[in-house]
Amino acid sequence: MLELFTAFKVLEHYSNINEGLSNDSFKTKIPTSWIIFAILISIATAYIAYACNQYESPATRALVTLIAFFFSGFYLIYYFILHVLFDRPCSSKTISNIIKNFSK
Repeated sequence: MLELFTAFKVLEHYSNINEGLSNDSFKTKIPTSWIIFAILISIATAYIAYACNQYESPATRALVTLIAFFFSGFYLIYYFILHVLFDRPCSSKTISNIIKNFSK
């Protein structure tokens, strides 16, 4: 989620510099559907992180869930590499079954 919003802000900033416009004269509008889609992906990623760290301490579980929510793109890449490609099981059996059934 933060990656998407940061990319739009950087794009807006550099397009203003190249065009010689002030920051208030040109605004990039993010489509509402993209925002909703980014929030849904972030919620799904947070659920995966929460379920996968079932046997961790509550503080670690909360921290990993927050990181997964805000940096969902990076966490999904990490999850794909660690749990799908290297076939390392999660601490929770429910989320591993969901991913394995989905990938078949």
